Amino acid sequence: MASITVHPATLRWAVHQSGADPAAVAHKDGLAEFPQWLNETGPLSLSFTKLSAIGSALQVPFGALVRSVVPESHEDELIRYRTVDNHGVEASRNLQDTIAIMRNRQDWARDEMIAQGFGENLLVGSVPSHATVSELAGHIREGLSLDVGWCRRKSSADRFRFLRGKASAAGLMVMVDSRVGTSNARRLDVREFRAFVLLDDVAPLIFVNRNDSYTAMLFSLLHEIGHVLLGSNEVYNDSSTDGSNGVERKINQAVVLAVMDDEAEFRAYWRQAAAHGAHVQDIADDCAKRYGLSALALTIHACKLGLASDEDVRLVRALSERRVMDTEAAGSGGNQNLTNASHLDTRFVRMIRDGVDRGSLPYSDGLSLLGVRSMHAYDGLLKAKGLDQ
Repeated sequence: MASITVHPATLRWAVHQSGADPAAVAHKDGLAEFPQWLNETGPLSLSFTKLSAIGSALQVPFGALVRSVVPESHEDELIRYRTVDNHGVEASRNLQDTIAIMRNRQDWARDEMIAQGFGENLLVGSVPSHATVSELAGHIREGLSLDVGWCRRKSSADRFRFLRGKASAAGLMVMVDSRVGTSNARRLDVREFRAFVLLDDVAPLIFVNRNDSYTAMLFSLLHEIGHVLLGSNEVYNDSSTDGSNGVERKINQAVVLAVMDDEAEFRAYWRQAAAHGAHVQDIADDCAKRYGLSALALTIHACKLGLASDEDVRLVRALSERRVMDTEAAGSGGNQNLTNASHLDTRFVRMIRDGVDRGSLPYSDGLSLLGVRSMHAYDGLLKAKGLDQ
């Protein structure tokens, strides 16, 4: 069997990138000598099978393992100064790779849009930092052309799809996924991040973690739209939805007001339910169905209005976190074409289709940008998006 030359320094780089334990990798079939290979000083000769097994164990592309020079590490500015509860934290490989994939899509879309004569997106940075909560909420509704009562009489899934469509129509690319690229083994952890925004004056992009409830995804999408209007990048991971600084609190409160167009009605609705002896979780769940936001976000808002206590917030938060874990465990399935379509922004798919049809974008590059592996999957994606005509 033919062997492939591999450099130990490259293997050590791959281990560092993946965060894997070499001892654990050594338990994989054929990789018992892996820790020893890492300490070698000269090139190694490994079989294709073993190198493929290493790539799978480390979740590193095969091509990266055969490089003779260790790739330079460039940390994305979005995560360089990332904090959780005001403490610096290191982003997981899954988050870093997801950001890299989205950056690649955004870079291509920006170049394509400029080539097609598109100018700057007027929503980016359109709201001054000194805007009040109610002013920011008004700008969110105005920027997305949201009518009064837009969230009523819709299911949670339909609310999210409706808002996503409005955001896309306003020039914001919205991507949604539960995993890194096409790897089912690399599920995204909603406890690490719920969404992020990659700001750009032409092609702003929002990514929403699909391992979450539709009500939480709606909140996350609106939250990141708030950041677009204020002109700031962000990785959103605040499970409390109360924010750790003034900007986050302002955006979170504006999100609630952008959905809840009549606060007096909300007060009356909550008070009436409480007067009838309903449990706080039942009240919060009922309001979540009515307004489309998470039970936790609405309980926090009720607490600010004096309708609920801090203990109520803690109770609803604990139950909400349990539901998130249940959502993650449930996973997803169904028609693969529809699943692929749900991951991608429709305008982005249309631009790629047009580029492929014109001949300016090779099929292979188009498939790579879309994250599909075959022409059959590509055709299925276009059909699911209604772009096959």
